[in-house]
Amino acid sequence: MSSHRCVLAGALALGLSACNADAPGSDGALVPEGEAVAVCNDFRADPKVLASMRAGDIALRMALASGAKPDPVAEAASAIARGDFRLAAATTPVGVSLDLYNAQCRLLGSPAAWSIRALAFVPDLAAAEGRGADVPATAFGRQYNAALMADPHYPYRDICRPVSDVGPEPEIRPEEPISQPYGFADLQSGEAVDTMGYAARHNAVDQLRRLVAARPQDIDKPDMFGLTPLAWAIAYQRWRTADVLIEAGASPTGASCQTAIDRQSPLQVARLMRWTDMIGRLRSYVSEEEFANLRQNPRYDDASLADFNRAFFQIKHRYDPILRQRSFSRYELQFTIDEGGNSTSCELVPASNSPEFDAELCEVAMKVVRWTPARDAFATTVPGDAKLVFGLGK
Repeated sequence: MSSHRCVLAGALALGLSACNADAPGSDGALVPEGEAVAVCNDFRADPKVLASMRAGDIALRMALASGAKPDPVAEAASAIARGDFRLAAATTPVGVSLDLYNAQCRLLGSPAAWSIRALAFVPDLAAAEGRGADVPATAFGRQYNAALMADPHYPYRDICRPVSDVGPEPEIRPEEPISQPYGFADLQSGEAVDTMGYAARHNAVDQLRRLVAARPQDIDKPDMFGLTPLAWAIAYQRWRTADVLIEAGASPTGASCQTAIDRQSPLQVARLMRWTDMIGRLRSYVSEEEFANLRQNPRYDDASLADFNRAFFQIKHRYDPILRQRSFSRYELQFTIDEGGNSTSCELVPASNSPEFDAELCEVAMKVVRWTPARDAFATTVPGDAKLVFGLGK
C-alpha cells in the first residue's frame, strides 16, 4: 500500500504535517450548450450557466437587502420552470445551513455550493434561528423552499424535505457501517418523478427502462448533487435498478468527467455503503488501476497532529544543540498502523545524530497521533503504512 506523505519545507524544522489522501473533489430541465457540457454531460461544467445562476442569486440577495419584497412562491415557480431546483440556504462560518430555511437534504456531507441558493451570511446561526421570520431573508427562504419542495415537478422530494417532516439528520461517520446516509427512502409521497435518478432510487424498473430507452445519452448524466442514476441505485441499495443500469452500460466511475475515486462515483458510494457484493459486481467494468486507486491510506486526526506538533517543538528544542551539528535534511517518521488505527511501530528515517531524540520522538508520536485505519478497495479496514515528513538541522 502506498504511504501517506507530505513534504514540509523550511530553513529549520517547522513542525510536522501530512497530507490526507481523501478521495476527491441533472435530473433537471437545464440543457446548456458548450463544449465543456458536450464532454462532461453536466450543466455544472458550463461557466455560462453557472454565471447566470450566480447573477440571479446576487440580484435576489440585493432585492432582499434593499427592503424589496420579492414573491417567494412566484420566484420558486420561475426557478422550477427553468430547471433550477436549488434550495435557499444560508452560509455560516462552519458551512451551509438549510435548516434555517426549514429544509434538510440527506446527503454525504453538507450540500455543495452549486446545489444551493445562498441568501445570506449568518455569523451566529443560533441567534438567526431565534429571530426567525423577523429577518426578510429568513422569511423569504422558508416560503421559497416550501413552495419549491411542494411543486410536483421537484425531482428531489425524497432527498430534501422540510425539517419538520424528517427530524434530525443522522450523523455520518465514515469509519462506521452506514445503512442509509442518502435520502429518505421511508418518506415517499405524491406521484413518482419521471427522472432516471428517481426511478433508480425507488426500484421502478419499468420506468427506468423506458427512460433509458428514450434518452440513453443521459444514463451517466449527474444530477444537481453530482450523482448519476447508478450511484443513486447503489445509495438506496436497489439491486434491480442497478442491474438495469449496469446492463445498459452505466459507468461504475460515474459521469464522463468523474473518476472512480470521486466521492459521488457509483464505486465510491458502494464503498461508503459497505456493499461488498456490488463492489465485486462493478469490479470487472473498471481497470485494475482504477480499482486499486480505491484503496485508502491511514489518515491522521487533525487535532492529534496539532498536539504532536507542540510536543515535537519541545523535544526538538531540548536536542537542538546536537541536531544542529548536521546540515538541514529531510526526515520521515514511518509508522505501521493496524486495522484498528493503532500505531504498532515507528521509525525515524534516516536516523538522526541523536538516538535518544529518535526514540523519544517515536514514543510520543505513537502515544499522541491518532489514525483512521487504511481500507482496501472493498472498504475493509486493513493494516497500512503512514509517514510524517519534516526537516531537521542547521
